[in-house]
Amino acid sequence: MPTILMDSHSARSIRRLPHWRPAVIALIALTAVTVDARPVSAQSSARLLAPLLYSVSMPAPESHYAEVEVAVPAGPGPSFEMMMPVWSPGYYRIEDYAAHVSDVRARTADGRVLEVERSQKNRWRIHGSGIVAVSYRVFCNQRSVTTNYVGADYAVLNGAPTFMTLVGPPGKRPHEVRLSLPAAWQAMSGLATPPGGRGDALWADSYETLVDSPILAGPLHVGEFEVADRIHHVVAAGDMTGWDAAAASADLKTFVEETYRFWGFLPFDKYVFLLAFRQGGGGLEHMNSTLSTVSARMREGGAQERGRWGSLGLLAHEYFHLFNAKRLRPVELGPFDFEKPPATGSLWIAEGLTSYYSGLLLTRAGLRTPDQHLASLSNLIAGLQNAPGRLLQSVEQSSLSVWENSNSGINPTATTVSYYAKGNVLGLLLDARIRRITSGRRSLDDVMKLAYRRYAGARGYTADEFRGVAEEIAGVDLRGWFKSSVASAGELDYSELLEWYGLRFTASEGRAGSWLIERRPDATTAQKRNLEAWLRSGRP
Repeated sequence: MPTILMDSHSARSIRRLPHWRPAVIALIALTAVTVDARPVSAQSSARLLAPLLYSVSMPAPESHYAEVEVAVPAGPGPSFEMMMPVWSPGYYRIEDYAAHVSDVRARTADGRVLEVERSQKNRWRIHGSGIVAVSYRVFCNQRSVTTNYVGADYAVLNGAPTFMTLVGPPGKRPHEVRLSLPAAWQAMSGLATPPGGRGDALWADSYETLVDSPILAGPLHVGEFEVADRIHHVVAAGDMTGWDAAAASADLKTFVEETYRFWGFLPFDKYVFLLAFRQGGGGLEHMNSTLSTVSARMREGGAQERGRWGSLGLLAHEYFHLFNAKRLRPVELGPFDFEKPPATGSLWIAEGLTSYYSGLLLTRAGLRTPDQHLASLSNLIAGLQNAPGRLLQSVEQSSLSVWENSNSGINPTATTVSYYAKGNVLGLLLDARIRRITSGRRSLDDVMKLAYRRYAGARGYTADEFRGVAEEIAGVDLRGWFKSSVASAGELDYSELLEWYGLRFTASEGRAGSWLIERRPDATTAQKRNLEAWLRSGRP
């Protein structure tokens, strides 16, 4: 167990806790003082800052309020600041989480009320020291995957809009959460249990981990499956009428198996699909979970005829993010400053290539047919080619400017381009180029795997480093392709793609331009083999 750093002033304050909420007292008693029998040298390398200990309750969930109290190891200074983030990783838009916080109060261990002032829009300065209890209320009636919802039916708690934390120098400070839930409710999250194995609390080894771990609570439907000795929980809340949980879980397992086949490993101990069945749609990736707004209904047309769940594609995208974006990431995307949004020109890789591979792996897994995949790519290319912004903004600039010019890369304007859509198409084109250059011996698959081995983890990659990996796999200089396709606005060249796979564009009724992809009737045996290799990638 790690040693917790706590000054003597704070340690003395622990003994004066009778005025505090019992749950917070219990949290401090359990975690603030620990014993470590390891040698001093081993202890010092594992030392952590004293934890923040939260108690969250929903005494009247129909009011849409959550009540939070946090035990803060403030130290000996005359005052300290608490803050809430202004953005959530994976969603590139400024959000005013602090606007939903009210009734911020603070008191000492002996019950003395402390002065609280709003020092910034998202910060509060508290005049006091030692162990301080800070309490506040959070209004939770929003329905996006980065905000909170508390109702009589269920609750969604995201880290950024729920948990204040200490302002201070970087450090690995644990954060522990206890939930007081209505009767018959349970909670699920990707968070671990605290050291010592207590199952009544959730534990994050840092604030970044806490923010990265949404919580779903309510009368939940919980299922699970196992792939490569890794448990996957499928957790649902809301209106699940008409949802075939068994069929959905079976399809998710099939996709996970294909993802495991692609990478050769799964980088976690457990994974949690947190599904909120409610109006709207969208998902957000996390290190070992996703929170997604989904519908029980099937998509119209083909998906319904196949009997497949319409949200499968969304969850495939979020699951592939486990590798691409959460672990293999642009160097700018971590560690995070939750008060200063990062800027990177590589979201076309983190998001666009994730879209490319989630669609491709669905096809390789047999969850949609090759013709359905080609139809999906036709719609994608048609959308890009009919977007005027493609000629005005590069995908690199779209990524750099995401905080100002779109809804986190979705729904571009007439003067912008989506790095989701164009990045997906660039993945398609770069994959075909590498396959052609290497006579089918290498592919973008190899680029992703080598980039992961080389850059996944604490550091991340620069744009030039990712290009360098692609050049290493292809065996040629790709600076010209990256300059014209990634760093510049303008038309893309589809000829290499069409020629390698034996495809062509044809006109389609009701579609502007001729962007319907179909197999050429005169495709050669080699072209057919290339198409098969791409869509099946060595599967029997």
